This record gives sequence, C-alpha cells and structure tokens, in this order.
Amino acid sequence: MNCETARPKGLASIRFLDSLNIRVLLLVLALTPPMVICYHRVQMDDPFITYRYARNLSEGRGFLYNPGEQVLGTTAPLYALMLALMGRLSDNYPLLSSTVSGIALGISSLLVYRILAALKQAAAGGIAAVLVVLNPLLGDALGFELNLFLALILGAYAAAFSDRPNLAAFLLALGTLTRGDGLVPAGLILSYEVWKHRHRAWMPLLIYGAVVGGWAAYAIWTFGSPFPNTLAVKRAMGESGLWRPYWHGALRVGYLYLKQTPLYLWFVVVGVLGCAKLFKIDRRIYLIVGWTGLVFVAYTAMGIPEGFNYYAGMVPVLMVVSGLGVVHLTDRIVAQWPTWCRGWAVAGVLIPLLAALLVPTLREIGEQPEPRHPAYRTVGKWLASETPHDASVGLVEIGIVGYYSNRRVVDVCGLITPGVGPHMASGDIAWPIRTHRPDYVLLHDPLWTSLEGPIASAAWFQEGYERVRTFDADEPYRLALYRRKKG
Repeated sequence: MNCETARPKGLASIRFLDSLNIRVLLLVLALTPPMVICYHRVQMDDPFITYRYARNLSEGRGFLYNPGEQVLGTTAPLYALMLALMGRLSDNYPLLSSTVSGIALGISSLLVYRILAALKQAAAGGIAAVLVVLNPLLGDALGFELNLFLALILGAYAAAFSDRPNLAAFLLALGTLTRGDGLVPAGLILSYEVWKHRHRAWMPLLIYGAVVGGWAAYAIWTFGSPFPNTLAVKRAMGESGLWRPYWHGALRVGYLYLKQTPLYLWFVVVGVLGCAKLFKIDRRIYLIVGWTGLVFVAYTAMGIPEGFNYYAGMVPVLMVVSGLGVVHLTDRIVAQWPTWCRGWAVAGVLIPLLAALLVPTLREIGEQPEPRHPAYRTVGKWLASETPHDASVGLVEIGIVGYYSNRRVVDVCGLITPGVGPHMASGDIAWPIRTHRPDYVLLHDPLWTSLEGPIASAAWFQEGYERVRTFDADEPYRLALYRRKKG
C-alpha cells in the first residue's frame, strides 16, 4: 500500500517540475523582448567606447581606439571582439549590442532558475528568474557587456553545480575576459573544486589558466599590461574626490529607486527573510552570495567610484535572495491557512515586487528617452562632416561623440588617453587638454563645474581657444565647441 501511494507522488513531482520548467521558459521568452525593445531606446555613453574598438577591429584598423595608440581603454575585450565579428553582418553596433545583451539577459534569468533548482529550490528559482528579467537596473545596462558577463558566470555556476568543472572553468575564463571582476567567482568556484576534488582539479585550473593566460600574454605584448587602462583611471577618479565612493553610490541607487515607488521597501522585507532562508538550504549557495559580497568589498577597498552598471551586477544574487524570501514568507502564511490558499499567498507576496520593478519600465515607455544620445550623436556627426579627418577633439564624455565623429579623441577622464590617472588623482583635471592641445574642445554649457571648470577658467585655454559653435540640447547635455587658435 505504501509503495502504491508513494509512486504517484513521485510521478506528480516529476510532472510538476516539468510544468514549472515550461512555465518559467515561456515567461522568460515572453518578457525578454519587450524589455529589450524598451531599454534599447536608452543609449548610455560608455558602451560606445567598446563599439569604436569593435568597429576599428572589424574594419581592419586594429584593436585600438585612436589610430596609432595602443591603449586598452575598454573593460570588455571579449565583448568588443564578439561585436567586431558580428560587425561583418551589420555596422549598427548599438543594435547588435542590445540584441546580444537581450539574449544574454534571458539566458541569465533561466540560469538563475536552473541553479536554484539544482539546490532544490525550484520555486524560488522561478520567482527569481522573473525578477531578473524584469529588473530595470539590468535594462539600463543593456548596451554594456554586463548581461553577457552574467550569463557566462551564471552558466559557470550551473555547470559547477551539475558536476561539469571543465565547462565551468571555460565559462569562467570567458567571463573574466568579458569583465575583469570575473576573477572573483573564478576564485570561488575553482577553490571549491580543489577542495572537493583534488584529484581532478588540475584540468579546470589548466583550462582557466590557458585561456586567461593567453589573453594576458597578448595584452602585455600589445598594450604593456594585462589590465585595462580604465582600472587605474577609475582608482584615480576615486582618489580625486570628484566622484562619490562606491559604497555611497550603492545607497544612492537604492534611494533613487525607492523615490520612484515605496514598493521597493517590500524587497527589504522579503530580502531579510531570504537571508534567513540561506542558512537552511544547500551550502553551495554561499558560493553565489560570496561572489557579490567579495566584489563589493574589493571595489570599495580599491577606491572605485560609483557607477550604476557596477551595481547592476548584483541583481541576480539579490533576486535569488528575494525569491527565497518570497517562498519562505509564503510557507509561513500557508502554515496558518489552508493549503489551497498557497497560490493566492504567492501572488500577494510577489505582486508588490513585480509592481515595483515595472514602475521605472512603464515610466521609460511613457517618456522620451534620455536626451544624451541624440544630443551627442548630433555633435559627433557634425564633427565628422565639418572638421578635417585628422582633427583631434578633447572632451569629458567620449563614447557617443567619439563613435560618431571618428576623430582622434583626447579624454579628460583618461580612459583612452594614457598618463591622466596620476594628474587626476592630484586634482589636475586640465592636464590632458593642456598637454595634448587638441584642435577642438567640447565643454558643456553650462559647465560641468568640477570637471570642466578648471579647463575653461585657465588662462592658457582662454588665450589659445575660441568658441565657435553651440549645440543646443536639454541641460545638462548642451555643448559648446571651442577651436584652437592658429599659431
């Protein structure tokens, strides 16, 4: 009798898991395209630096930003290489990037589900998958390499939890080449493999070392360092005191979302319950939670300034904790109510979270996208058509203007201009323009005081440059063009 009753329960469990798999897959497939279409309208500045590297590589000019200058100014070399290969099909790099990033977003959400299912938390995984794909912070980061990075790293976790260490090592290596902070999850997962399976750990270590070491050797030979120039510059930005510190920026991002809707407070509630749930499930979950925690500590210790895309990398882990919290709270409610109320309990706990995530997205759909992209694109195209091909231009935000102008750029912040870091750290913001004396200089009107004020107020700039044009746009993206005087 017991065997007969146990058998249908097992079959029912299998059918339930298959049904849950299908439902999660269908939800992700349905939700990802609208999110990509919505957030493709929001074009940030920094990804266009990588787009220019990709375009130059695709068109045979080499892996560089300015002609003849071997500077690794992109933090995403593998992403640039991927876009360069796709550039043979289309030269619309923003669209290519949004497509790749959107596909990676969907894959990341499915991997979140698979990871939690491997830890016997499939229901929490389904909830977390939906919370990931609808998250507006990942939507804002659509043009960056971040979503591809997350897909690779989450794929590595899924492979490791499925006892496929060699595949995990390969994905970790690709993730590290996509974004340097892949070193953190790589250290966690490979250390775990060494601890659990010493006799076979040599192969994953060899795979990871060969891929990452091969890139490091090439980067040292080509650029003089395996690390992107941006790392030193970001640390210099933090030392300058002109940018908010990393930890402060994290609090500010939370405040800005809470300001849009107080429903984000519900994430705090379920997050606390989710943290409590962490102590009651498979301990491998600590490898994932530790990834985010160590990255936060490392960024803070290195003095990296705030950047919204840095916090977007925490979203999968935070949504995992939220998914666990939803299930934990639902279980406590059902314990006091009849079992048939479970579906209503899940809906009651989950709906405020979904509403909180959708408020920024719906606002994005209802409003015009940020005016930065059309304003800077107009300036870049004007420079491309109205200035000599060998002209140089100095400015603060180099991404969009640099991409569309295709002119040699002098970067005030130093991402692609070497030697800026130490001067920025000491407060000498005008050093790049004063030293390189570009043919044109773009300053905002009104000035971005901390970054452009020292340039505009300098006697050498007022004597050597004249204002020739204003590009009208909504503040703070209106730009004034200055031309170097002859002689």
